[in-house]
Amino acid sequence: MRNNQPVTQHEYDFPAADMLVSATDLSGNIKYCNPAFVEVSGYSREELIGQPHNLIRHPDMPSEAFGDLWTTIRSGRPWTALVKNRRKNGDHYWVRANVTPVIEHGKAVGYLSVRVKPGRDEVESVSKLYGRIRAGAMGSLGLREGALVRTGLAGNSGNCRACRWRHASRLAMRPARWRCLRPG
Repeated sequence: MRNNQPVTQHEYDFPAADMLVSATDLSGNIKYCNPAFVEVSGYSREELIGQPHNLIRHPDMPSEAFGDLWTTIRSGRPWTALVKNRRKNGDHYWVRANVTPVIEHGKAVGYLSVRVKPGRDEVESVSKLYGRIRAGAMGSLGLREGALVRTGLAGNSGNCRACRWRHASRLAMRPARWRCLRPG
């Protein structure tokens, strides 16, 4: 996994109204980025175009998050999660990343990512969660489609609160809120 250094641990604040947009090819190389993305990343447009999107990867992000991202989007599904990105100068910024495959004539040709500023409470919660993932302290929990998933459920306590079926349940990025993954 790419480990971009150095980092300052200084958070860059960007306007909540900004939408950071980028498009990549199937390998993750940047083909387009909007002015807001350029500004917040700290790189010039010329430094970004043609480069792998992981140029902005922050080393505090667990590799499991990006493994989940690639598994999800390569299967044709959208992925949404909070991501800590690294600016060119080593500062960081948090985003709610929404990544989706771009389909032309029934075939994926690339990926589109639209990112917005998350709330502080979400950042604090996810920052702790990502720390636990990096430390290997997740036990029977893992990431799927950008959400926390409990695996290997046992006993009645493993029943989904939403539908009462026994299956893997999905935790939204807010603590103790489960969402059912079972198709309706």
